[in-house]
Amino acid sequence: MAAGLIGHVDKAEVLLVNADGVEQRGVPVIADIDTAQVVCVVASRQLARQWRGVLAAKFLQLKEYSLLPAANPRIVVPLDSSRHAAAGLGLHRPGRWTARLGLLAARALVKVGCFGLLRNRVLLIATRAPDSLPHGALQAGLYKLYDAPGMDFALYLGTADDNRKTVVLPVGRSVPQIILKIAATASARASLTNEAAALTDLAQSPLAPCVPQLSGLVASGSTLNLYQEFRQRRCIGKRRMSAAVVHFLAQLSQVDREQAPLSELLAKLPFSPLVDLSEVYAVAYCAVRRHLEDLAATGAKLWVHRAHGDFAPWNCAWSDDGIFVFDWEESRRQGLALGDAFSYVISPAHLIQRKTNAHATLSNSLSFAECVADAGGLAGPDARVYLALWLLHRDRHDRLYGDMLVLLERNWQ
Repeated sequence: MAAGLIGHVDKAEVLLVNADGVEQRGVPVIADIDTAQVVCVVASRQLARQWRGVLAAKFLQLKEYSLLPAANPRIVVPLDSSRHAAAGLGLHRPGRWTARLGLLAARALVKVGCFGLLRNRVLLIATRAPDSLPHGALQAGLYKLYDAPGMDFALYLGTADDNRKTVVLPVGRSVPQIILKIAATASARASLTNEAAALTDLAQSPLAPCVPQLSGLVASGSTLNLYQEFRQRRCIGKRRMSAAVVHFLAQLSQVDREQAPLSELLAKLPFSPLVDLSEVYAVAYCAVRRHLEDLAATGAKLWVHRAHGDFAPWNCAWSDDGIFVFDWEESRRQGLALGDAFSYVISPAHLIQRKTNAHATLSNSLSFAECVADAGGLAGPDARVYLALWLLHRDRHDRLYGDMLVLLERNWQ
């Protein structure tokens, strides 16, 4: 879409413009620009220069935001000051080192006032009123909880699916201390409700200093808004971070901890036919399940406890107060022990690495889980049993999970 209106046809409230889509007709040629109260323009570097001049002449307030990455934006970064831009860039931690180095370079440059790397694709927002406030922030009650002089906003855009949430970081003159998650769909609202419950429970545990403090859960119309603590990310060595993660997971294993019969845990496995699996994966799946069923017949029990549910390096950070673990949307009160340890090692291999070594991933995940089990005092069946059950719950068509099941079954023989 080149341009579109939101509001009454005779008096548009908001004009949305894709500058690339109207480039052939000149900039700008849309008659509605004079009747719109707000104009939002997405433009490439060269077109943005022309639109800035036009909008600055017609509107009292003009704000500019960087869209990164330009081809498929995940973060929206305010460009009104070096402080705000640097804070916005800190919202995103890419998995791949090349992208991470690019963000580090951009942060270093904006701190000295160089915004060139951020202007490949921008969002321009022009408003008639000089002190216009975002309607969504007003609905969510943001200014009642956090009203800083000269406040602007950085955004993190979630994956475009039914569970999408938008993360809003208010930035002002002081260091940001709060973050807002906004959910519009039923699935996303359920995720935020679950996260709020998990943070409430964890606030009463020894892990309270390591997780975000819940500031509020506000419903406004069809959206749900969750406020929680935000901390600046600090650099730390890989070995020290790994030790901190092991200690954190060992402490987490003490929360709501109890034993459950393996037979009951096996009964919760989702049923789906194996006919559409490759033969080698189907054989491995059945063999591993038989191993667990034989063990269950002996009365074996496994540990369950409060689990994060999506534990990965990008959901952990080092702050001035030590390790900080966030994004508790998929948390469960009785999750399988060591599941978070497996996820921490396997998620990067599964989602980021282009050429994954299943053998190394299996070895590393078991080794890391054994460290967590020892630190948490999880006596009983070894890590292989927990990993087997964890893998049986994964997507059976996924190549990495399938290869790991095959290797685990061979290792069991």
